Amino acid sequence: MSAELDKLDAYLSGDQGGVGSYTGQVYLGTKKVPGFTTQSPTGGTYTVKARKGEKVVPLAEAKSAYLTDDALRASWLSTLKKSGITTDPIKARALWDISVDGASDWFATSNGTQKVTPEQYLGWYLGGQKKAPKIPSRSIYQYSPEQLDAKANEIAQDVAGRVITDADKSATWYKNLMSSLNEMVMQGTVTEPTKKVRNPKTGKMENVSIQRPEVTTESIAQKITGAIKEADPESVKRKQDLDIEKWFLSQRGRG
Repeated sequence: MSAELDKLDAYLSGDQGGVGSYTGQVYLGTKKVPGFTTQSPTGGTYTVKARKGEKVVPLAEAKSAYLTDDALRASWLSTLKKSGITTDPIKARALWDISVDGASDWFATSNGTQKVTPEQYLGWYLGGQKKAPKIPSRSIYQYSPEQLDAKANEIAQDVAGRVITDADKSATWYKNLMSSLNEMVMQGTVTEPTKKVRNPKTGKMENVSIQRPEVTTESIAQKITGAIKEADPESVKRKQDLDIEKWFLSQRGRG
């Protein structure tokens, strides 16, 4: 008898537990149902006690409620804010519609056993939008310090007849030269789109952005040549004399 009264109680309070088709219905959680007195089928009156019921509404009604129910809309915007999502009116409503559709699909397809609210569906939806894990980043420049060192060594042999030594690299003139070259390289740099590349040394994936400076090889060579001539004029003069002598001897052989 108690079970029958509970069924009657549920029916009269509007909490029918999803009886009938679940298609096109949305589960919105629980609601407080006030008690009331009504006519009993067996005569007399029957009191329906206050209780918590399940709120299930048609899909269209749930969507329109977003615009007509201020409390529902405020609650949804609060949920978005807590989740770190924009509360832009257009996007907020679009997310509500997506979540309502998703919750309705779970409710209907499971024949009412999966009571998923739009808020719960939103959590699942956001879970699928997780950002990719952060990985290390590095930049590759068209002219690296090693390339500039190699270029300086090449020009030193051509202009002064010698290589760049460790003493040169410790000298002020060379440090100033490298600093100036790096500044030239960085000015007007054009950055290409970042690509995921495996570091050959570590074997790990990295975000690599190749930056190509708008500086010519000729301008770099001129800068290095001028610095070497100023730092070691004796070697430069000796190299010039040696080149002249070689040229002179080559001309004598033609005669």
